[in-house]
Amino acid sequence: MADTSLKFLIDADHGQFYIQDLEPYDTWMAEHAMDPDLPPGGWTDEAVHIHRIGAEPHSISVGTARDDMVESLITIHAFAPVPTAEHIVETDLDAPPAVSPYPAQGPTRMTDRA
Repeated sequence: MADTSLKFLIDADHGQFYIQDLEPYDTWMAEHAMDPDLPPGGWTDEAVHIHRIGAEPHSISVGTARDDMVESLITIHAFAPVPTAEHIVETDLDAPPAVSPYPAQGPTRMTDRA
């Protein structure tokens, strides 16, 4: 699998946006939404203050520096990449193998493929 990138603008309402595999995530949430031992959106103290992403099964919450339209670049790597950015966070997302083309739901606008 070759690296695949998607560059887009998204309305980061409340300083965050989500990347999710919706159907499995909704199924998981039906069982775990009210679990008091799980932080909402995967936002642990470490996620908030260090990584700026929260992870749950089938979902990644991405923290942004502002509540506004933000330009984002998401790259799916087949192997560990060579670090070239100011802030890099690595996580896994359970998603179907064919995630292209990238369907978007919510306030997004594709800018181009990187």
